[in-house]
This record gives sequence, C-alpha cells and structure tokens, in this order.
Amino acid sequence: MRKKLVLGIMSFALIIFFSSCNKNTRNTEEIIYYLKDLNSYSCNVNMSIKNSKEEINYSGKQFYHVKYGDRLDLGKDEIIFYKQNKIVAKRIGSGNIYNYNKNFDSLFKFCFIDQYISLLYTNEKIENSFQNISNQQYQVIHLDIPGNNKNINKAELYVNVKHNTPTYLIIYDSDGKERIKVHYTDFKANPELGEDVFNIN
Repeated sequence: MRKKLVLGIMSFALIIFFSSCNKNTRNTEEIIYYLKDLNSYSCNVNMSIKNSKEEINYSGKQFYHVKYGDRLDLGKDEIIFYKQNKIVAKRIGSGNIYNYNKNFDSLFKFCFIDQYISLLYTNEKIENSFQNISNQQYQVIHLDIPGNNKNINKAELYVNVKHNTPTYLIIYDSDGKERIKVHYTDFKANPELGEDVFNIN
C-alpha cells in the first residue's frame, strides 16, 4: 500500500514536471514567432551605457517600421534615424542635420528591439531560459551579436511571458561584463506608423 502511494506521488510529480516543461517550450516558440511577426512598434526607453570609466544614462522613445526603418527621439534634443545604410541625426534646437554611413559605431542602434528580431532569423542556435522578476515571469532569449566589436558580444532580451512584451535588454562584452542595459516601457505592438514619422525634414 505504501509503495503504491509513493509511486502515485512520483507519477503525479512527473506529470507536473513535464507539463511545466511543455508549457515553457510552447511559450518559447510562441514568443519568438510573435516577435518575428512584428511589423512595427513604439516604446519608451531608458538606456544605461557603461565603459571602464563611467556609466551614462539616456532616455527617449523608439519607433520601428519594417518598411521605413528606425527612429530614436533622444530626450528633447536630438532625433536619430536609421534608414537602410544611413544614420542621420537631427538637432532639435538648431535644426542641423548630420549624416553618417552604416559603419558609424552607434551604440543606440544596438538598443533597438528589431535588431534582435533579425537575429532570431540568423542565429543558428537560440537559447532560452525563464526568470521571475518582481513576480513577473520573463522568457530570456540569449543571442550572439555578430561582428568584431568586443564591447558588444552577447545579448539577453527579456520578454514578459504574460503580455509578450520586450521589457529588458542586457548587452555583454566578450568578457561577460554588462555594457548596456535597456528598459522598455509603454510598448505598443504593430501601431499605425506612417512614413512621415520617419521623415527627416
């Protein structure tokens, strides 16, 4: 009788365990497909960029459209556009416009969520884990960042499992040290964004 009770408890525990695993696997696939299907988004961002000497904080708003590119409103002073192979910065006060080529090392570009959506297509192996932060469950997508920049080597994108919303991004250097941390808020998926939002003039 006791042996049957023990076997029953073990069987129940295994069912719960495998059910949990299947749920996590399903969520992993659902969130990745959800991100891949995003054609546009907007969100507020708080960025913390660290180097060997200091930590600099920025805040702003991101806009993305699969057809028109990326836009970052950096505080109230500057708007940066990423369109095809160009980076264009516009100063609000003076109206001055600065053009950079695609090889310009803009750390802000790596803070856009769509950069990591594109990596979901190219990374051969995507690793996932789950973390609980402040009673919220997050799927953590671990990605390798291509290129030879030792300061930008790997990324972890935290997606809220309940709402499918990207919430945190952490970028590490080749030594595993945290270099960039981004907090996304007020994330809106697939909003109607016209071409005028990405118009430089």
